[in-house]
Amino acid sequence: MSEQPVQSRVAPSVFQGQRPEDVRRSNRAMALELLRVHPRSRSDLSRAMQLSKPALGDLVSDLIGSGVIIERAPTPTSRGRHPAPLEINQNRFNVIGMDVASGGAEIGLFDASGQALAIERVALPIGQGSAPVYAVMLEALHAFRERCTGLSNAPIAAMGVTAPGPIDARSGTILKPPNFADLSGLDLATRLERDLGLTVRLERDAMAAATAYLNHTRLERFVYILVTNGIGASIVINRQVLRGEHGFAGEFGHVSVDRNGKRCACGNRGCVEGLASSNAIEQAFGTGQAILEIAALARAEHAGARAVFDAAGSALGVACVSLINLIDPTALVLGGRGAAWADLLLPAMREQLEERAYPFLDWGAQLPILIAPEQPYMCLEAAECVLKAIQLAEIPIPAVWEAAMT
Repeated sequence: MSEQPVQSRVAPSVFQGQRPEDVRRSNRAMALELLRVHPRSRSDLSRAMQLSKPALGDLVSDLIGSGVIIERAPTPTSRGRHPAPLEINQNRFNVIGMDVASGGAEIGLFDASGQALAIERVALPIGQGSAPVYAVMLEALHAFRERCTGLSNAPIAAMGVTAPGPIDARSGTILKPPNFADLSGLDLATRLERDLGLTVRLERDAMAAATAYLNHTRLERFVYILVTNGIGASIVINRQVLRGEHGFAGEFGHVSVDRNGKRCACGNRGCVEGLASSNAIEQAFGTGQAILEIAALARAEHAGARAVFDAAGSALGVACVSLINLIDPTALVLGGRGAAWADLLLPAMREQLEERAYPFLDWGAQLPILIAPEQPYMCLEAAECVLKAIQLAEIPIPAVWEAAMT
């Protein structure tokens, strides 16, 4: 796995379909997204993209020429031959994904189709500042790359990192996450690029989760709510993640639902994160048991366990009312680790929506609330961010690839 020259970071683009180069990049991304779902013939891809065959032919030729996709031989059948399928060249390049949280870092190596090749986890020091945290991360990454030698001949194109917000995606800096103060002010992407020789993209965990969820849905406009030891959200419009002026859009966990409530680490009072996160539920239950153990008790009709989930769901529902009234989404999606206990939040959450979200239109009762599939690896979401950027040609792939084609 050879190192590649570091490329400059840019914020992900939102295509308006006006400039020809934007249209070409958008078509490229759409084609690769469709082919990641399953191989397709040129005709099938043309229909799915509503693109003329000549236009598709130029696009496919470019992608085959760069080795990003391959075209298999037609399959003979008793009735003739099936059209030659186009598919992602899994061996064209690899990416690294790393999820950073107070519970530790998860590191993964993924091929060009998003399949995991290797996963490792490492504990991170708490309460000692950013220098020890970064030192442990860097040592773990060097060791991980060394252990992955021989798994694949494909070069590493880039690395994606997810971390709790707020972050400055343009500079690659973690600003001041309330749940992991040791990361405050850490210019993580810049330092990793320097020390690893890779292009690195830093993304807030909720935005990365929404990006990964786009692979599982056809929804165009929704709000993805990340439920874990914190609460975050990502607003998706026309299948583009809304970033906001400073990249802070979706800092949902620090919406106040009780102005006289407990002081939050962010400085606000009564934040939804302090009432509906896994940490908040564990603290409210007060026995020292982990969230999944409390969830099991709630499903067994333990009154105290049911009560803490109802309180969390109610707080989350109150906060979601403002989202619904402002954005009018197609659906709310609950994801992250909280997908494992989201069903316990839904009754009280739905009760608040029915009472407060356009009750005169009955919209709060009708709005779909979906539970995202549980991700086997959190670092997959970090990898998805750079895979998406590669699809959009925001991050170039390595120029030398012949060895990866074998």
